[in-house]
Amino acid sequence: MIESTRPVVERLLRGISTDHVETVRDAWREILKEGDTSVSQIKKKLDSPAWAENPRGPLAKYFGVLLSILDELDPSAFEEEVERLRKTKLHPMHIKTLDILSRRILEEPATHVIGQIPVFVASDIADRSVVVRNIEIWSKTQGLSLGNVTRVDVIARRPELDYLGLYNLFFSGIILTWPANKVSGVKLWWLRLDAEFTFYHEVGHHVSRHIEGGQVAEQEREADEYARSMMRNSRPVLTLIGRTLLWPLRLLLKRLIASSRRARAD
Repeated sequence: MIESTRPVVERLLRGISTDHVETVRDAWREILKEGDTSVSQIKKKLDSPAWAENPRGPLAKYFGVLLSILDELDPSAFEEEVERLRKTKLHPMHIKTLDILSRRILEEPATHVIGQIPVFVASDIADRSVVVRNIEIWSKTQGLSLGNVTRVDVIARRPELDYLGLYNLFFSGIILTWPANKVSGVKLWWLRLDAEFTFYHEVGHHVSRHIEGGQVAEQEREADEYARSMMRNSRPVLTLIGRTLLWPLRLLLKRLIASSRRARAD
C-alpha cells in the first residue's frame, strides 16, 4: 500500500535502483498515462545540483532514465530541458549521457504502427524503406498483440551483437537488427522470414509478461510457440508447404529415436 501511494516518478526510480522490472514497467506506463503531471515531476527531479556530483550506485542510471521518459512524454519539454541542462554544471558521465540522448531531438519515427507505436530505424541501414514496409505488414498480422509496446527500434546488425532481437524489459520496447548493407534475392527473402519470426518472438515475450530477458528456457519456448502461431497466421500457404515437406522427415526422426531406445533397452 505504501509503495502504491508513492509518487509514480519515485516508484520508477525505486524500481531502477532495485532492478525490479515489473515496478519499472508499471511505473513507466503510468507516467505516460499521467502526461503533464509527470512532466512536472520529472523536470523537478532534473533541476537538482546532484547531477554535478560523482554519480554513485543507481544515481548513474537515474539521469538517463528521467531524460528518456521525458522525451517519450513531451518531446518539446525534452528539448527545452536539454538546452537548460547544457548551461548547468554536470558530472562528465551525465554530460556524455546528455549528448547521446540529445541526438533524439533530431530523430523522427520512420513510421507508426497500430496508430501510435513509433518505429525508429537506424540511419546507417541502407534498406530503411524495406524495413519500414515489412514492420508495417507484420504489425497487422491477425492475432498479434502490441498493446502497451512503447516503441520499436531497428538497429544495424553487427558481428559483435549476439542477438537478432531483444525485448526491452523495462520499457516494453522491441529491438530488432537488420544488415546495414542492401540485401537482395534469396538472401533478402530468407532475411525477411528470419526477422519476421524474431519480431513475433520478442512480441511473445511481451505478451507473456516475461521478465527474465531470455534467461529461462521455458520462456524462450513459449515465445517461440507464439512466433510460430503468428507465422501461421501471416504465411498460411508457406506454413502448409513447410509442414508437408517436413512431415516425412519428422516421421523418420521419430522412428530412428524409437529404434535407438529399443536398442539401448535390449
